[in-house]
Amino acid sequence: MPEAQNSRPVVMISSTALDLPDHRGQVRDACLRMGMIPKMMEHLPAVDSDAIAESLSMVDEADIYLGIFAFRYGHVPEGEDISITEMEYNRAVERDIPRLIFLMRDNYLLPPSEVERGPGAAKLDTLKGCLKKERVVSPFGAPEGLGGLVIQSLIPYRQPDVTVFHYVSDIPALPEPYIAHPYTLLQMRDLVGRNEELNVLTDWVAKPGSLVYGARIFNVVAIGGMGKSALTWKWFNDIAPQEMKPLAGRLWWSFYESDATFENFLIRALAYVTGRSREDIEQNTKPGEREDQLLSALDREPFLFVLDGLERIFTAYARMDANRLADDDLDEAAANYVAGALGLPESAAQSFTGQHLLRKTTDPRAGNFLRKLARVRASRILVSTRLYPADLQTVTGYPSPGCFALFLPGLNDDDALSLWRALGVTGSREELLRLFHSFESHPLLIQALASEVAYYPHAPGDFDRWRKDKPDFNPFRLPLKQAQSHVLAFALHGLNDASRDVLHRIAAFRMPATYDTLTALLVGDGKTFTDETALVASLSELEDRGLLGWDRRANRYDLHPIVRGVVWGGLTEETRRGVYTSLHAHFEAVPMIDDYLSINSLEDLTPAIELYNTLIGLERYDDAGKLFYERLSDATHYRLSASRQRVELLELLFPDGLEQLPRLNNQAYQAYTLNALAQGYKFSGQPGRAAALYRRHNTIYSEMNNYGNLSVGLCNLSDTLRVSGALCESESAARRALVITCEQADRSEEASSLNMFGLTLVARGIENEPESALQRALRIDAAQSDSQAEGIDLFFLAQSALWLGEFAGALSFANRAWALAHVKSLEGDFIRAARAQGEAALGLNDFDIADERLHHALTRARMVNNVYEELPSLVALAELRRRQGELGAARELLEDVWEAAERGPYPLFHADACCVLAEVEREEGNH
Repeated sequence: MPEAQNSRPVVMISSTALDLPDHRGQVRDACLRMGMIPKMMEHLPAVDSDAIAESLSMVDEADIYLGIFAFRYGHVPEGEDISITEMEYNRAVERDIPRLIFLMRDNYLLPPSEVERGPGAAKLDTLKGCLKKERVVSPFGAPEGLGGLVIQSLIPYRQPDVTVFHYVSDIPALPEPYIAHPYTLLQMRDLVGRNEELNVLTDWVAKPGSLVYGARIFNVVAIGGMGKSALTWKWFNDIAPQEMKPLAGRLWWSFYESDATFENFLIRALAYVTGRSREDIEQNTKPGEREDQLLSALDREPFLFVLDGLERIFTAYARMDANRLADDDLDEAAANYVAGALGLPESAAQSFTGQHLLRKTTDPRAGNFLRKLARVRASRILVSTRLYPADLQTVTGYPSPGCFALFLPGLNDDDALSLWRALGVTGSREELLRLFHSFESHPLLIQALASEVAYYPHAPGDFDRWRKDKPDFNPFRLPLKQAQSHVLAFALHGLNDASRDVLHRIAAFRMPATYDTLTALLVGDGKTFTDETALVASLSELEDRGLLGWDRRANRYDLHPIVRGVVWGGLTEETRRGVYTSLHAHFEAVPMIDDYLSINSLEDLTPAIELYNTLIGLERYDDAGKLFYERLSDATHYRLSASRQRVELLELLFPDGLEQLPRLNNQAYQAYTLNALAQGYKFSGQPGRAAALYRRHNTIYSEMNNYGNLSVGLCNLSDTLRVSGALCESESAARRALVITCEQADRSEEASSLNMFGLTLVARGIENEPESALQRALRIDAAQSDSQAEGIDLFFLAQSALWLGEFAGALSFANRAWALAHVKSLEGDFIRAARAQGEAALGLNDFDIADERLHHALTRARMVNNVYEELPSLVALAELRRRQGELGAARELLEDVWEAAERGPYPLFHADACCVLAEVEREEGNH
């Protein structure tokens, strides 16, 4: 059983397994589309008694029994009279749960080996007689038809709009493999070919003296759609157990899952290799101890660990909209280049070795753990990732000692042809290979184009005829990206209107589209599809063509960035407007969460974000601005601290360019938008841009004589100028704000002005007066019972005490701020308080607390791209490492500071980092 279930109905899929794999796959997918959890016994335990217990326990856990019966009776355990399949049905009858029965038609042809004879056939006839007494028994034939029948049968039991399904499997005893996140629910296609890569992987563990044998960490690197997870999964299951002997155990961990954090991995992996309980490890080991104990175990005994989707703990992808990122663009932005790597495509062979910050782990502890993994002696670690880990790379761009990099290129010639032929399409080898080479044999494009030719109505599967009828098809002299888009555009030609409509709708979404949303948009009277079966058929065809990605676990649909660009770019303005109009009508009617404090993730904001996106698409900027203010502003700023997403959304209100005012008719909304965008820039590492926007905001409100909002803008400007190093101008802005708030008798804004004034004075080295101002702000907010403002006041007091070297007082203020942060659970408050706690503990030489708190602050700051808090956390951690004598680790942390500090600019943080570096140099004797 998973450790935590949710409200989704559980469906027990019962059938004989060996003869109906395709049918069972269709039934599994149908359950997932309906938002239900499928339970299947694909591989029964070797012992009959265990098999019976396992099968019946799955029926006991199920809400619905779904039986599929063909022409085999199934396995009868020794000492029993009936098959396990019949036992499962009988248990469902005993429990009186809904039973959905599907019987294969008598005239459906199967190979003779899949039709049982003798006593088994007689027992099957008797069982079918009982089954036909059920209220509903549906006949079926082909797998696809069965999938549609199952969907129709499950519709009455579905529960739309439930939470995203995820769980981590129970931890088995060694040497059973531990597949933490069940593979059957992941979006991965069958592996095509890749024999060369499989052989390299096998050499890694079985061929001493080979290029790869000495590596402890094998990194498979590729953009989405290349099949890296399918490659590692096949090798993990089918090849590794045969080639790695002895093998103490195998673990598969996927960082794609929402619950697959680095800390969660450490706890469960340690429990697996040691046999201890998860609860024991959580309660009796500290984070640092967990890494050491796990490394020690991996050093003693031969384990195989697969870390799938490792890029999700890197800075580039550790964000709430990771699924929206274009891999090929990030490839270059992240300097995804590794000197001497195997299989690096020509298009990526540029030496960007210095630009690697996006490939660093959000938590330095994770990066340090990876580096130590490369030195274990007994175990091996297989990584699949979209970006090569910077923590496993030398300054010259080569893999670190103990590491190997395989960049998964497009398919080789034989595999590319095999994929093409598997889809039933003709063509000469020479002509096809020339075509494939024009777009680097990307599997997704081969599949999409082959499917288009296979569906070509005038000559299905005849590539020569298709080429003759498409004289404009010519990708051969185009640059790579243009060639890919060209091929994909032709791959869309043969779609029917309904499937095109599906693609158009999904391309217009800003976030992945759920199955329930697509059903509401596309199914019903006067809509694209009359029933869900037709919608599913269209979705399945688009998946088969490689044009649509289905995240089975979350039951969401999305497009590869290449597909999205081609689909949307090919629409007329009129068609785009029609798509936006239909989406607007849908999302305007969707209930939204009213209290921003109840928002836990960007997914909770999906209806509001999609509605906002449609208003922008319809050029209804005033309505979009109003919606942002009412539905998105507080949630993205206070609750989630999602500065990057704020910037992305707000910039859409500036279609004429950021040097112009937002396209809003209301002057107050214009000023508000400037202020909100400036906040996003400030926290995401661009305070220089933020200051310019704050000044424009202040000009508008000054001209309007709106002194209340002017004082807010002045406080924000003062804070931004302070971190930008313009202390005199910062103090001037704070003084002006303080005068205005006193004249207006605005107590809340007076407290904000006092805070900005006090912090600027502290930064300038002035004593006494700052603390008086900050304490006065705290008294004002406490008197008004404003817990959020009071928490910020306490943080500012902690910050002031830290700068003055009063560490005990700073820790007291920081602890109170941390306690108040839990009142409203605002992300920014947690990050600030944790950082202050860590710095205060460092000042008091409590290194354990400092380590834990600073790592906590840094990881959370990086998750939301809060550079404003990331940089001081890095500097404090570097100082901690220096005091611990780990000078190399201190230097590594400081390396992450320089570029961001210069780009901001953040001169005060930069200066602090230089001071720590100077101490490091002195201790190393570099006077």
